[in-house]
Amino acid sequence: MDLITITRKAGLEFNVSVRGHELTSDMSAADGGQDAGPAPAELLAISLGTCVAMLVQRYCETHGYEGDVEVCLTLELADDPKRVGGIFIDVELPDGVPENKKDAARRAAERCLVHQTLTNPPQVDIEIS
Repeated sequence: MDLITITRKAGLEFNVSVRGHELTSDMSAADGGQDAGPAPAELLAISLGTCVAMLVQRYCETHGYEGDVEVCLTLELADDPKRVGGIFIDVELPDGVPENKKDAARRAAERCLVHQTLTNPPQVDIEIS
């Protein structure tokens, strides 16, 4: 069985199954979909943002900084070829994290598997059957 299975629901709406979890991906109405879920490029950013959030939250908890991490992302699209040209991440640390510990929090964020994957792109092999 594949790790992730993606099946069409209707139109451009697809069901994603992974480890017993289900989610929907769709294009916005402006892009021909029904906006029933995040678009694929948004899922890419969601993956990065949640990975960063989890690692920074763990860093804060490990070092005794209580409170919640919040991550906000902005996507910048590029053309030729059409792609995500930039992802801008704003990480809000819990109150009480000293200024001199913010670089360590950044290093924790940069260790995120998804960040490392995007900065060291994997081989992608598409097989059509």
